[in-house]
Amino acid sequence: MVHLIDTIALEPLDDNVFRSAPKAGTTPARVFGGEIAAKAVAAAAGSIGAEFAIHSLHGYFVRPGDPESSIDFGVEAVRDGRTFALRRVVARQGDRDIFVMNASYHVGDKGVRHADPAPLVPAPEAIARFGPAEPGHAWLSAIGLDDNWEIRRIPDGLTDSADGPHTRQQVWLRYTHPLPDDPVLHSCALAYASDITLLGAALTRHNWVKMQTAALDYSIWFLRPCRIDDWLLYDEASPSADFGRAFTNGRVFDRDGTLVAMVAQERMLRLVDAI
Repeated sequence: MVHLIDTIALEPLDDNVFRSAPKAGTTPARVFGGEIAAKAVAAAAGSIGAEFAIHSLHGYFVRPGDPESSIDFGVEAVRDGRTFALRRVVARQGDRDIFVMNASYHVGDKGVRHADPAPLVPAPEAIARFGPAEPGHAWLSAIGLDDNWEIRRIPDGLTDSADGPHTRQQVWLRYTHPLPDDPVLHSCALAYASDITLLGAALTRHNWVKMQTAALDYSIWFLRPCRIDDWLLYDEASPSADFGRAFTNGRVFDRDGTLVAMVAQERMLRLVDAI
C-alpha cells in the first residue's frame, strides 16, 4: 500500500537540490498539485535549521507534471535572518519548470493572540465516509489518492455557514496511518491535504458540471502546529468564478476547534464545451 511518507520522499542530489522518484504505471495523467507542493516544502526544510518553522508559502503551477518522470527541486536561500528566513524552490522536469514556490520561516515570537472559532458541525464519527456515489469522488481516483486518507463530507443541510450551502463545502479529513512526531512531515502533509477537496468548493455550486481544471496558484498560511493523523475540519468556500477561473479558500481547524491554517487557491475552471 502507498504511504504518505514514501509519496513525499526526496533524494538529496547536491547542495540544496533534491529529487523525487517517478511513479511508473500510476493512474493519474499528471502529478497531483498538492503532492508537488508537499515535496517542495520538504525540499525547502532540508536547507534550513530545525529552529525555523514554515509559516507561509506561495506557489505557482507553471506546467503539469509527468508522474512517470522524476522531479528535481532546487532550493535558493533568499534570506537568512535572525528570526525570519525565506526559501525559493523551483521544481523541474528536464529543462522545464513545473512549480515555483516561495516559503517563509519563523522561529516564533511573543505577541497578541486571537483566532476565529470553528464552525458548529457534527463530529466526524457522525458523518458517513465519503463514498463512490457522491459527486466529486471520481476526483479522488483521478489524483491517485492513497487508501490511508479518510474524508467525510458534511451534508449541505448540516453545514454551519452564513453564506448557505451553495457557496462552500465542509469536510473532515485525516490520514489514518499513524505518522511520526515530526513537525516538518506534518507541514508537508498539510500542504498535500489542503488541495484534496478544495476544488469541490467551486464545483458543488454547479452540480459538478464537466470541467477542465488545473491549479494556477496556491497559498497556505501555517498558523499553528497540527497533526494530519488526527481529524481536521476543512471549511472551504469559493467566493467567485468567472472567465474560466475559480477562486477558492479554506480554513483548517483541528479536532479541538483551533484554527491551524488558511488556504487560498485559484484554478482554471473551463467548460469542456468551450475547448
